[in-house]
Amino acid sequence: MDPFIMLVLVFVVIVIVALAAVPVFKTNQEEYKRTGKRPKGYYLSLGIAMGIPIGMPIGLALDNIALGPALGAALGVAIGAAMEKKHEKEVRPLTDAEMRMKVRALWIVII
Repeated sequence: MDPFIMLVLVFVVIVIVALAAVPVFKTNQEEYKRTGKRPKGYYLSLGIAMGIPIGMPIGLALDNIALGPALGAALGVAIGAAMEKKHEKEVRPLTDAEMRMKVRALWIVII
């Protein structure tokens, strides 16, 4: 497959994921302003979100576009888990609204 087409497909997927995640992040920010704590899984998600874009150029350099984001996600999980453990006193359980939004976003990403 042409590398340009693959990059366009990856870009489209990233845009869809971002659109699905916006309501979740907005709800999280409102709750953070109210409580001063981040939801459980926040730092893990942040680590994965940072790791995937870091891995994409690695995949392109290795001429395997699927390998890069996978390596980046794995690296992000490790970093996010360490951050989650470091900030465990600043983490709160998810509210019902956040849980519903998260499930909706997951279904959008799956579809």
